[in-house]
Amino acid sequence: MLYDEQLGSIRLIHNRGRYLRLNIRTNGEIVVSVPMGVSQRRIERFVAESRQSVLCSLEKLDNRRQFKDGDMIGREHQLVLRQGVRAGVRVNASQIIVTIPPNYNQLQINQLIHGAVARALKKEAEHYLPRRLYGLALKFGYHYQRVRLTFAKSRWGSCSSSGTISLNVGLMLLPNELIDYVLLHELAHTKHMNHSAEFWAALDKTLPGAKQLAKRLRDYSPYI
Repeated sequence: MLYDEQLGSIRLIHNRGRYLRLNIRTNGEIVVSVPMGVSQRRIERFVAESRQSVLCSLEKLDNRRQFKDGDMIGREHQLVLRQGVRAGVRVNASQIIVTIPPNYNQLQINQLIHGAVARALKKEAEHYLPRRLYGLALKFGYHYQRVRLTFAKSRWGSCSSSGTISLNVGLMLLPNELIDYVLLHELAHTKHMNHSAEFWAALDKTLPGAKQLAKRLRDYSPYI
């Protein structure tokens, strides 16, 4: 194992080849394949020479929203980042407490934080979204079969032909009016399974200015 101040822990594995090789796993782990007999100094020099390209690769691997200490997450939780010996996550009624080891690189830190954030948002979504969807359906005369929560990367919600409405837990990061837009959008699909003029007319009837809200929603990403 090798430690680099910018890259964190780097795992060393031996091979029977002639060249040093560096790979970045999807979980952010950096692995250097080392031929037998290569000195520690040569390995360190190789890592130093590769550092900038590794940093660029790590950044490309993680293009999600960045969270920082003190951020409000959803409606009920504040993110608290701490340094510690071991990685850890604790979610209580009002806080998301993430413990970050000193040997983690930035991608590993981001993955740890996003996992914690997703856990808290799912908790909030389970409490809020089904009830809000039911209330809006009752108010405007819509009917659906069931609702399920997802972590979809590219969509806020969907409605199947069987009447199942899927909602992204990332909705909890949006303003209330945009959450209602997505919920009513999917409810409208229970009657119009397309984006025809009739669909938009029905949606605008329950939510005036729906197309303006649709434009605002483009400023956000459903990928947590």
